[in-house]
Amino acid sequence: MKKRIFSAALGAILITAVFAGCTSNSNTLKDGTYHAQMKEASHGWTDYVEITVKDGKFDTVVYDSKNDSGDKKSLDEDYKKSMMEGNKNAGKAETYPADYSKKLADSLLEKQDISQVDTVAGATNSSKNFKAMVEALKSNMSKGKTDTVLVDAPTE
Repeated sequence: MKKRIFSAALGAILITAVFAGCTSNSNTLKDGTYHAQMKEASHGWTDYVEITVKDGKFDTVVYDSKNDSGDKKSLDEDYKKSMMEGNKNAGKAETYPADYSKKLADSLLEKQDISQVDTVAGATNSSKNFKAMVEALKSNMSKGKTDTVLVDAPTE
């Protein structure tokens, strides 16, 4: 009888632990606006992300890159044309900064979990940078720390 009670109690504890591990970000994120950027520029552009948390959930997500002049990559028509042509010539998916940035941000808003956000075809490195920056912000978001986080480029 004691073994059954012990087994039932242990089972209840394990089930509780499993479900606690499956909860969403809403229990751990503090409201605020959080910033991360890559430590170093790549080809003259520095990727950055700005995430606003409201009611414990991702409310707005902005992902883009800026150059030394402060220009946004998503608005650079020459870069868009060059990337589209380069991807087409390499047999890759034709995408460009305004497109993949929106896809990544929208996916994070929808899924509320960076591990569920898929890489955008044709923008693999930018997708990796986005995911790395969001991952790096998790600690700050759980503590309500709003300082900018500098992130190293992901390794292959």
